[in-house]
Amino acid sequence: MKPLVTRKVALIALFSALYYILSFLPGVEAIGVTNVTINIEAFMASIFGLIMGPYLGALTAFTGAFLAWILPPGIPSPTSAVFLPAPVINAFVVGLIYTGRWKKAFISFAMVVVAFWFLPPTQPWDQYLHVGFLVMWDKILALALIIPVAMLINKMRKKPMKVPKNKEESKLPKNVDLNVILSVIAAVLILINASMIALEGGVIKFQTVILDTTLNFNFGFKDIILLTTSYSFIWLLLGVGILTCAILLQFKPEKYFIWNSLIFTFSCLSVIIGGGFIIGLFLGVISGISGALKRRIIPFPITSKDMFVYFLLAFIGNQADNALGADIFAVPFVYEGIFGISSIETIRWLFSIAPFFYATIRFIQAIITALIAMPLIRNLKATGLSISES
Repeated sequence: MKPLVTRKVALIALFSALYYILSFLPGVEAIGVTNVTINIEAFMASIFGLIMGPYLGALTAFTGAFLAWILPPGIPSPTSAVFLPAPVINAFVVGLIYTGRWKKAFISFAMVVVAFWFLPPTQPWDQYLHVGFLVMWDKILALALIIPVAMLINKMRKKPMKVPKNKEESKLPKNVDLNVILSVIAAVLILINASMIALEGGVIKFQTVILDTTLNFNFGFKDIILLTTSYSFIWLLLGVGILTCAILLQFKPEKYFIWNSLIFTFSCLSVIIGGGFIIGLFLGVISGISGALKRRIIPFPITSKDMFVYFLLAFIGNQADNALGADIFAVPFVYEGIFGISSIETIRWLFSIAPFFYATIRFIQAIITALIAMPLIRNLKATGLSISES
């Protein structure tokens, strides 16, 4: 098998598995519809498009979403199956824009947006045209951002990223291993997360109000945590395990593959309790993978301009996801046959009740994506694992 093909298969498998792992994080419940949640892990689809391009990114997003649907804690059912294509268009649109094919991205996204006005909730137009604007206003905004974002990306490409080849170029002391440092930070965050779970005796809950919309977040998989309430301190072992492996990397570096594989495993398991507030999970996963492949993480300077570009790309991709989801739910076969909602007035009410709620969720997902995407993409390029431009 050719090296590039092997790399593609490995990345599809790796990122699909990571998408599934993140599905253990609870989603945000949709307003007015039972058994439907906005999955937090869906933000990964934007990263797939950035790293793997539009087509392999879309395939990875579908594979990850399918695994999250068919395997526990997912519940294979028609109500969730109909939305499996939503993260696919996220990766597809982001991948197209990032690789310079913004016209295809614009047309694809625009078709999804326009399609909503031909579905029952907006019919007849003289009475219900406004329903379409209440649902699609933020998607139209995202659509309008495609051209300026494409121009910003074009400017970024004219100043190619300089990849440090060794420790001297990366300006790190010779005795400093950033993989180990990230593992220690991941261990600390997971230990704090586990301690809060143990002290509170349940899932860590967080509530915030953004744009007059109240958002409730739970860190951790509720069912498993409740089963371990009487001995919840056991989750501290995840952080202790990562910290121990990080120390062993310094004293027995020849067994780097074993220690980094364990760091990766403990980090993945931490998703059950919230993944060290998600940040610890990603730091542990990235350092574990890089270390196991004997690749050194490089501390690239993060510019506000580049971060802003990644944020906008993720916002566009997540809005494409949301737009397709709205189209799917507006089809009679779905809202009548699958969800059992026979009243079209109820559907219009569900679409109109909280016009800022879903936009707020996508905004938060875009921020998370930007924070993860920049260091991840740059290090993958440095190690030769990025294939979006291959």
